[in-house]
Amino acid sequence: MARMKLNSKLLYRYIVSYSIVLLLPVLIIGLIAYNFFIQLLEQEVTKSNMNLLTQVKDTVDVNMTELNNIAFHIAGNTNLTPFNVTKSPFTELNTIAQLRNYVSANQFIDQLVLYFRGHDTLYTPYSTYDVRTFTDKIVAYADWKPEDFVRDMQAAKYPYMRGAETVTGSGGTTEKMVTYVTPLPPSSTTPYGAVAFLLKESAFQTLLEKKFGDDWGDTFILNEKNELIVSTNGIAAEDAERLTEAAYGDRTSDGTKTIRLRDRDFFVYDVRSERLGWTFVTLVDQEAVLHNVELAKRRTLYAISVVLLLGGLFVYFATHMSYKPIRTLQRFAESKANREFAGLGEIESIHSALTLMSDSNEELSRSISSSRPAMKHYALLNLIRGRLPDHGDMARTLELADLRMTKPYHMVAVLRFPKGYAIDPSDRSSLLDDLEQSFPEQAEVYGMESVEGANLIFLMGTDDPDGAEHTGLLLDAHRSLSGKWGTEMTVGAGTAYGQWSELGKSYIEACGAVDYRLIAGNGKVICFADIVSKARLPHADYSKSDWNQLKLFMYQGDVAKIADHLERMIGTIRERQLPLFLVKCMCFDLIHVILSMLSELQWDDADMAGQYPDVWSLSEFETVEELIGLVKHISEDICRIVADRKESGNTDLAGKMMAYMQEHYGSNQLSLQQVADAFKMSSSYLSRYFKDQTGQTVTQYIQALRMEKAKELLRAGADNLQDVVERIGYGSVSGFIRKFKESEGVTPGEFRTMHHK
Repeated sequence: MARMKLNSKLLYRYIVSYSIVLLLPVLIIGLIAYNFFIQLLEQEVTKSNMNLLTQVKDTVDVNMTELNNIAFHIAGNTNLTPFNVTKSPFTELNTIAQLRNYVSANQFIDQLVLYFRGHDTLYTPYSTYDVRTFTDKIVAYADWKPEDFVRDMQAAKYPYMRGAETVTGSGGTTEKMVTYVTPLPPSSTTPYGAVAFLLKESAFQTLLEKKFGDDWGDTFILNEKNELIVSTNGIAAEDAERLTEAAYGDRTSDGTKTIRLRDRDFFVYDVRSERLGWTFVTLVDQEAVLHNVELAKRRTLYAISVVLLLGGLFVYFATHMSYKPIRTLQRFAESKANREFAGLGEIESIHSALTLMSDSNEELSRSISSSRPAMKHYALLNLIRGRLPDHGDMARTLELADLRMTKPYHMVAVLRFPKGYAIDPSDRSSLLDDLEQSFPEQAEVYGMESVEGANLIFLMGTDDPDGAEHTGLLLDAHRSLSGKWGTEMTVGAGTAYGQWSELGKSYIEACGAVDYRLIAGNGKVICFADIVSKARLPHADYSKSDWNQLKLFMYQGDVAKIADHLERMIGTIRERQLPLFLVKCMCFDLIHVILSMLSELQWDDADMAGQYPDVWSLSEFETVEELIGLVKHISEDICRIVADRKESGNTDLAGKMMAYMQEHYGSNQLSLQQVADAFKMSSSYLSRYFKDQTGQTVTQYIQALRMEKAKELLRAGADNLQDVVERIGYGSVSGFIRKFKESEGVTPGEFRTMHHK
C-alpha cells in the first residue's frame, strides 16, 4: 500500500472533492426530499383511505341493488302472489324452492323472509313458519318482538334498514344481524306484503376489514337517517351520533377533517352513496398515523447518519485508491527517468519525468529511423525468399519497416542497368528513393538492392492481377527514371500473385523477363506473361494444375504414383526443352507444395526446408540438368518419407478415420471438423482425401453408420424412438424420422412393423 504524503496538496484536494460529492446529495435529501417525503406520506394516507371507502361504497351499493332487484323479481313472479302461494300445500313447496333460488344466487344474504299482509305465515327458502314460531325460535330478535315484527312488516311502504342487532338462532347461537325490509311491490303505495333480508353483520365487517384492517381506528356505515348500521370495531351509538352532529368533524388548514372522541383525536374520511343515501365513514387514529410519520422521520435521520458514516469511509478509501495510482505513477516515472523531482507536486513530477523520457524517446526514434532501411531490406528479402515466418511476426516486421501491404495482389520486378553503367555506392539510397517516388503512392512500391548488388528489385501492389494496371505504371516509371538517370535500363516484371508465399516465384519470373532482353532488346519493360504468350511457351506446364494430384498421392501414401508423377514432370522438361527460368518456376512450385504438405500433415520431416534451395539459390542454377537433378533429389526424399510412414502404419488414414467414426457415431457432436481435429488435419483436405479413398463423404459415411445402427435397434423391437435417436447421435426425433424415410423409403415405425409381423 503506497504511503500517503500528509503534506500533499493533491491529497487534500481529493478529500475536499469527495466530501463535497458526498455532502451535496445528503443535504438535498435532508432539506428538500425529506419534507416532500413526509408530505407525500400524509397525502397518501388520505388518498388511500378515500379510495378504500369508495371501493366499499361501490361494493355495498352493488349488493344492496341486487337485494332491491330480488324484491322486484319476487313482486313480478306470478307464482309468488298471495293467491298462488296460499292456495295449496304444493304451491307452498314451490314457493320455498323459488325463494331458495334467490338466496343461492346471492351469497350476501343469510336469510330471506316473505310476508303477506293479513296472513300469519312466513315463507323462507327452507320452510314455512307462523310468525311467533319464527320470531321466537328460528330468528329471535332481542329488541324486535313478534307483534312489533308483524306491525313493521305490515306498515312497510318504503325500503328501510335496521341496524345490527343480536339475533338468537334455532340452535341457541347468537349473532348480530342487519335486516333490510322492502315492501312488495317496492314502488307501490299499496303493498300487499314485504320481504325481509337478514344479512350478517360479519359480512359487512369482513368487507370493511379486508379493505382497512382494524389497526388504526374504526370504519362504519350510517343509513340515510344517520343511524348506525354496522361498525368494524363496534363504535358506540352516542359517538356515531356526536360525529353526525359535528358534520363528520372540523376541517384543518390542509382540508382534512378531524374530531375528538373519548379523549382521542381522529382523522375523519367520509363518502356518501348517492344511490342509497348511506354514509361510509372511517376514523383513523391520529396518533397511529403520526406514529408512522414520526417513524419515517426517525428512519430517514438514521439513514442519513448511516450514509454519512459510510460516506466517510468511502471518502477515505476513494481518496486512497485515487491517490495511490498517482503516487505509484510518480515513483515509477521518477525511477524510469532516474531522477527525483524534489519540491514538486505529484502531477508536476510526472509531467517533468514524462518530458524527460519524451526527449529520450525522440532521440531513440531518430536512431530507429536511421536503421529503418536495414529493417526494410530484411523484410523485403524474406518476402521474396518465399520462406515466411509466422504471419503475425511478419506483420509486425512490416509495420516496423513502415511497409504497407494492403493490396490484394503483389508482384516483383527487377531493374537492370546497362553493362558498364557505374553506380556510386553513396547514390544507391537515392536511386531507391527515386524508384519508389516514380510510382503513385497508392501503388505501394518498395525497392531494395539485389543480393549481388547488380540490380534493383522492387515489390509492387496492385488491384489488377491480369497486368493492365501495373504494366501502365511500370511504363510511366521507366520513362521517368530513364530521363532522370540518363540511361536506358531494362525492367523485368513477374506475375502478380495473391499469396505472399508466391512472391519468390514472381521474382524468378522477373529475372527470366530481364534475361529475355537478349532477344527483346535493352531499355524496355518486359513482362513475363508477354514472353510466355509471344514465344508460345507451355505456360500450363509449370502452373499448379498437377500439384493437387501430387498432394493426393502423398495423402494416400502411394510411393509409386509419386515417383511416376515426378518422372513425368522431368520427361516434360526434357521433351519440350523448357527454358531455364520456366524450370526454375516449376522447382519453386514443387518445393513450395512439398513443404506446405509436410506442414499440413504435421510430419516431423518439415526440417527438410533447410536442405532445399530458396529463391536466391534457384537463381544461381545455370543449366536445366542441374534443376532436373534437384527434382530427382526431391522425388527421392518424398518417396522415402512416404515409405517410412507407410511402414509405421501412419498412412492408413482412411481405415483409422472410419474406426474413429464407428467409435463416436453415437455422439451428436460428431462432425467433419471433429474428425479433422482428431487427426490434426484441415477439414478440406480430410474431406477430399476420405472421398477419394472411400467414394463417399464423411457426412455420408456417418449417416450410413447411424442408419444401420437404427435399423438394428428397430429390428430388435425398440419401442421408444427417443432412445433410438439418443443412441445413434441424432439431435431430434423429427429429424431422424425425416432422414430415415429418405434413406429407407418408410418411417421407423413402419420399418419396425414390417420386421415384427
